[in-house]
Amino acid sequence: MKKSQGRIALGLISPAFILFLIFNAYPLLWSLYISFTKWDGLNPVKKFIGFDNYRFLFANSEFITSIRVTTIYVVLVTVLSTILGFAIAISLQNIKNAYFYRTLFFSPVVTATVAAGVVWQLIFDPFSGIVNKFLAVLHIVGPNWLSDPRFSLPAVIVVGIWKRIGFAMVVFAAGIAALPISTYEAAALDGAQGWKAIRYITIPLLKPIIFVVLITGFIDAIQVFDHIFVMTGGGPMGSTQVLSLLLYNQGFRLFNLGVASAIGWIILAFVLGITLFQRFLFKNRDLNA
Repeated sequence: MKKSQGRIALGLISPAFILFLIFNAYPLLWSLYISFTKWDGLNPVKKFIGFDNYRFLFANSEFITSIRVTTIYVVLVTVLSTILGFAIAISLQNIKNAYFYRTLFFSPVVTATVAAGVVWQLIFDPFSGIVNKFLAVLHIVGPNWLSDPRFSLPAVIVVGIWKRIGFAMVVFAAGIAALPISTYEAAALDGAQGWKAIRYITIPLLKPIIFVVLITGFIDAIQVFDHIFVMTGGGPMGSTQVLSLLLYNQGFRLFNLGVASAIGWIILAFVLGITLFQRFLFKNRDLNA
């Protein structure tokens, strides 16, 4: 009986497992192999060169700059969107029509990123954009946001934060709604209200949720591509060229597929590192609980 049940179970999961091997495992292992070769995607011959692609990247100033740009983008977008999402969730707790405002703030999350990038490109237009028109009212000459290396990265960071805030807000709102009211009532009797209640009750109780929002934010931000590609294409002068854009340029413009695959695996290593760090912290928290 148990053998027959095992065979039935194996038969049920086999199609999914085969599809996983074809569409996930095989491409992943293939890209790992390509990262150790010199290949342009056209020549049938792939020259095995070992770790030369990785050595080339870590000795390349463009790659080092891309890591710096990616780090700045990931840290600022993740941290600021988390703080703002938390602040909005707190602000919308006890107001009328909260669902309307939550929907409004969440709408960027479900907006097509490419379309949003085009709209923001128009917003930051130096001549007809809303931002520079507003600055002109204040008698301030607005910069060329997307063509000036000093302002292009802040501009795409603003869009990244705008895109991420809604997710953080919804997660925090759900967490706040699940907190026991009795705790706040007891704290109010001791004079802990307003900011004190947020600082000493809400934030400590929401630490696991805050951590999850930060980790998912880091993983999401490190893979950013769409809106930066649309708005700046990685320019000017590489000031917004994050790792995913460098991968695209190496693979589909310069046809250095070996280098592009190596970049892909470096990004994957970052994501796996963040994930393992998350698991380590959660495991320690469970052991100390």
